Amino acid sequence: MQGFLVEGKEISKDYSYDWVQGKAELVAIEKGISVLHFSQELLKRDLEMEFRLLRRLTETQYHNDNLFDFHPDVQRLNRYNNIIPFKHSIVKLKSEGDEEENLKESYINANFINVIEQFKQHMATQGPLLSTFGHFWKMIVQENMSMIVMLCNLKENQRAQCEQYWPKNVGETLICGNIQVNLQSQDDLGNNITKRILKINQEGEERNVIQIQWCGWPDQGVPSPSDFDVMKELLNIINEKLLADQKVVFHCSAGVGRTGTLIALSNLMILLRAYKQHIGDDHSSNQSPLFQELEENPELYRISIFGMVRRLREQRWGMVHTSEQYSYIYKFIDEAIRYLFNN
Repeated sequence: MQGFLVEGKEISKDYSYDWVQGKAELVAIEKGISVLHFSQELLKRDLEMEFRLLRRLTETQYHNDNLFDFHPDVQRLNRYNNIIPFKHSIVKLKSEGDEEENLKESYINANFINVIEQFKQHMATQGPLLSTFGHFWKMIVQENMSMIVMLCNLKENQRAQCEQYWPKNVGETLICGNIQVNLQSQDDLGNNITKRILKINQEGEERNVIQIQWCGWPDQGVPSPSDFDVMKELLNIINEKLLADQKVVFHCSAGVGRTGTLIALSNLMILLRAYKQHIGDDHSSNQSPLFQELEENPELYRISIFGMVRRLREQRWGMVHTSEQYSYIYKFIDEAIRYLFNN
């Protein structure tokens, strides 16, 4: 089970970890919950209080000072004035000449996110603006992304969430500088999920990128409890890519609420499935059922949603943006544990 960080320090930069270590009650929350006892422990948790603690730990002056420096040219490339990427994890686009002189060309409101196995295979970004199509596709090509996960409609409640950064019709091509984006196919997978295959051509070099769009998740809100199977299907599609060492970029509108929640769930589901696989590898079901193994080693098989979200918030400001979204992670994982471990 090496390489799976349940709780502890985020490897790139972690202001809040030292504060957690300084208080026994925070250490206890960060330690997480045994998979076997998750449902019972969840009933004892004050999730509103936990989320308030997370905000106090990760929305400090230290964090504000680590946000990308204000520049008028750059500010116009942000969808929201209050959602700014951290300097230490920002995705930097390659540009001709000096970076300071070409700041507008090298900037994108996007952050690398360490996944549970501590590889930078996640990326979180805002929904592209008309003025950032070129930056977005340049990032996709530069960072060799295999999949785009879009968690919003183009408009919600009469408000623009994201501009359409792909061609309108199958067979059409969108040109962004020296990058051509051709819509190869568009399929309705049901449950408000659309799959698109986009062929990207940059100066003769071609490859395909998959885009998965789910329109069933309201802005600032959470999916319906009846969408458990839909979310499970979405996570299976995403994690198949991640476990094959392929890179995935996530965005909603701001790239922090729905985006952060789904990235947290993606990581947690990878961990839960690794636990189940580990037990299955070492213990045949005839000799040692899942329940017995979980009961004998409760400390080995546990998850820390608090620790997961805290580390995400150290990599991109405001990830998992509301207490409702934080609570939803707990509720989904509770259902997922029942589904995976039949308890």
